[in-house]
Amino acid sequence: MPNLYKTRAARASDIPYLAVIADATLFPGEMLEGMIAPALTEERPDIWRMATQGENVVGFAFAQPEAMTNAAWNLRAIAVSPELYGSGAGTALIGAMESALKDARMIVVDTTQTSDQARARRFYKARGYVLIATIPDFFDVGEDKVTFVKTLR
Repeated sequence: MPNLYKTRAARASDIPYLAVIADATLFPGEMLEGMIAPALTEERPDIWRMATQGENVVGFAFAQPEAMTNAAWNLRAIAVSPELYGSGAGTALIGAMESALKDARMIVVDTTQTSDQARARRFYKARGYVLIATIPDFFDVGEDKVTFVKTLR
């Protein structure tokens, strides 16, 4: 099956499109500009990758280095337009992020045990991420932190 999605580094002009995806999936879109701006100005080594289908931005992934570690990175967010779930856009994004992190030793991903994150947990497991920890009530009472890791080297 041909790859329907292209990936690339984020640009400032992507922010309005990414905000729509963030609103529909992860967090309020108005938070996005403050999150992405330091990476665009090289103030922080964060990595942002976009997925596009034709001219349309359809997803994004965001990773940051973990402080005080030897080449561990945290995949802070990965999001795809909900109408494209299961289409391969997320797989294209996570592959692009893993390629961008070629010098990383490992990638850490945090999610929750809630039913609305069941698809995300299956997604990570299917791509070789291993469930290594659950911290009860981490985000809130009844909302556990579920951590996956993938060793790259």
